[in-house]
Parts: sequence; C-alpha cells; structure tokens
Amino acid sequence: MNRRTFLKLSAAGFGALALNQLRWGFAQEGFEDLIVVSNAGDADAGVAPTISLIDPASLSVLKTLPLPGSFSFPATRWDFERDVIWTGLPAGPNEAVSAYRLSSGEKIAEIPAGSRQNYTELTPDGLHLIVAARFADRFLKISADPDAADFGTIVAELEHYAGSNPCDLTISADGAFAYAPDRGGDTTTAVRLDPFEIASTTAMETFSDAALEPYMGTVSPANDYLFIENATVDGGPDIGSESVFDLADPANPVEVARLSQADGLGDAPITSEFTPDGRYGIVICRGSSTLSIVDMATLGVSKTVTLPEGGAPLTGSFADAGDTFFIPLPGRDAVAAVSVPDFEVAALIPVGQRPLGVVHLQAAVPEGPGVSMPLGEALATGRMFAPDCPDRCCGQV
Repeated sequence: MNRRTFLKLSAAGFGALALNQLRWGFAQEGFEDLIVVSNAGDADAGVAPTISLIDPASLSVLKTLPLPGSFSFPATRWDFERDVIWTGLPAGPNEAVSAYRLSSGEKIAEIPAGSRQNYTELTPDGLHLIVAARFADRFLKISADPDAADFGTIVAELEHYAGSNPCDLTISADGAFAYAPDRGGDTTTAVRLDPFEIASTTAMETFSDAALEPYMGTVSPANDYLFIENATVDGGPDIGSESVFDLADPANPVEVARLSQADGLGDAPITSEFTPDGRYGIVICRGSSTLSIVDMATLGVSKTVTLPEGGAPLTGSFADAGDTFFIPLPGRDAVAAVSVPDFEVAALIPVGQRPLGVVHLQAAVPEGPGVSMPLGEALATGRMFAPDCPDRCCGQV
C-alpha cells in the first residue's frame, strides 16, 4: 500500500481528514477490498457529502452512503481498528483539529491549533497525530489513541520559523521522521518524531525573484526518496514543478532533481504517490488533467497519462493488489481507474458529486439502503473549472 491509502489515513489539504477504520455497524465477517471515494457534494445547491464504495476488481460502485464531511488528501499507510475521524481543514472558527466518532457523528476531541489550515498524519503505531499548523508556523504532536487517558491532548509542540507556513505532512514508513514543505519560506523541514524536534530545514534553490512555494510532499515506500510539489517553476510561468529529494540521510534531505514542463511534467502538480513497489512515482497534475509517471531508476518522466479534460484530479490511491490506481475527477463526477504498470486508463467510474479524495479500505459493505445519485449525465457533461480560478495551487473545489 502507498502513502494515501486507507484505514491508515490522515489527511492533508482542504478538508484535511485523518480517518481510521470506518464502521457503520459492520458484520463480523464478509470483509472485502474496497476503494472509498469522498464526494464533497455542493452545499450551495443542497447536495450533502457522500462516500462511494468501489469494488477494485470489477471497477463498479457497490454503494453510496452519506458522510458528515469530506476528505481530499489522505496520507498514511498504517492499519488500525478504530472508528475515529480527524479533521484539520477547514479548521472552523476555533482554528482547531477535531476528532469525531464516525459511526455516531459525535465530536470526541477538539484541540486548538491556532491555524485555519492544519495538515495531519498519524504515526505508524497509531499513537500520535502529527500536525503542521500552517498559519501558526508550528508542529503539534497529539495523543491519538482513543483508549489512552490523554487522548486528544497536545503532548509536544515545536515552534517553526516565522512565515514558514508548513503546507503538508508526510511520515516515513519507519515512523522516525515527518517531512513538511514550507510554502512561505521555500524550504523543506525534517521533523524527528522521537524526541519531537526539528532535525533540519533545507533551503530550496530558486532561480528568479518568484517564490518557489513548495506545498505538498510524499515519502516513497522504502523511505529513500521524497517528492515535493512546488507551485511555481524556476524562472518560468506559474504552472508548477516537482522536486525529488534523496533520503540517504533521512534527517537531511538533499534535492537531486527538479522536474518541469521541459522535462515532460504536466501543469500544476498537486500531489504525488508511488507504486507500492517503489518503481514509479506518480505526479498528479491538476492543471493539465494528467499523470506524470516518474521512473525512479532515472528520476525522469517516462510516460504521461491523459485523463478526461477538465477532470481536475487532486489525489489517488491503490488497492492492495497494486495493479490499479484510482483518481477522483471532481470536474467529471467520476473516478479514473488507471492500470499499472502499463499506465493506461482502464475505466471511468461514475460516483457522487465532486469526488475529492480516495482511500483503500478492508471492510464489509454496510447494510441498509444507499443514497441515490444522478450519475450518468454528470459523467457525460462534467463540471468545468473557470480558467481564472483564484486559487492557483488547488483550484476551486
């Protein structure tokens, strides 16, 4: 499994959610492989958020269910048997990270973070939630085990430099380090998790007066590389670039490659994943609705996967088999299934309105009626995004 797979999950991005095992009164048997898609709906039109459950073998929707919220960038690999959802974005008027009992909707914790955007990820052992509080310029370590006496309390915190704006969080598979791109300072920071301390802050090279704005990051399965997405490209138009860091010394990442459109990278890279075997990196390019496939042996773009025009992808996930990559297309109300390792679009799966996030889950399909969704027309027509959308990193969602 890869960084953004489920049970395991934490989230980063708008509506950032850290989800653990989902349960809606599951039976004790009948568990199966599921791809869980978060559909944000449309509050202005009265369309509530839902989740669609996809069978990764048949590439069909098994059921769509209501969910009191949505997620976009789930971000961990670790398995838990829990019924807790963490929300970091948007933080709401209290600028807090909150935990909800998903089965009941009850809020069970609210931890002030001092930032309206918070990027979160669970440690591999599930004991702690690590938070990059973007506009507070600090990192938090929160007790995340619901059975612990100190659940929901801040057990450690770190002050980062003023204006750093740490803008994502990805944790190594060994649980030793977290990495955060600092959007406000053009740096990448390595945080040692035990003891909780900043191990290093690395300046990223720029070649013009424009800020680089690193803002998303993903560690490879073997902890040997770190991908960082940048909002700008050196000396060129504001269409994004991709930095590749070597983690031979995990406390001190070293940038060894910078990919741009001249190297075959798509426009506006928004986030990335790795194939479970680590052979390929997959850069999800929202502006061009493409996937840029990076061969990790050469650190070069080896192929481009073209997704439906206007799909505006945000993230993606594998199921256990690792042979299909699932990418929500909020501009098309559909999920693209891309076969691996040939990297071809195998199917477009209609789901609910504005699918933003996707995660993998081993669970039983909940009993009871699902939600009826008008799928066919939405897939055929899609929902396009305005070319002058004000948020140039993520766009309107």
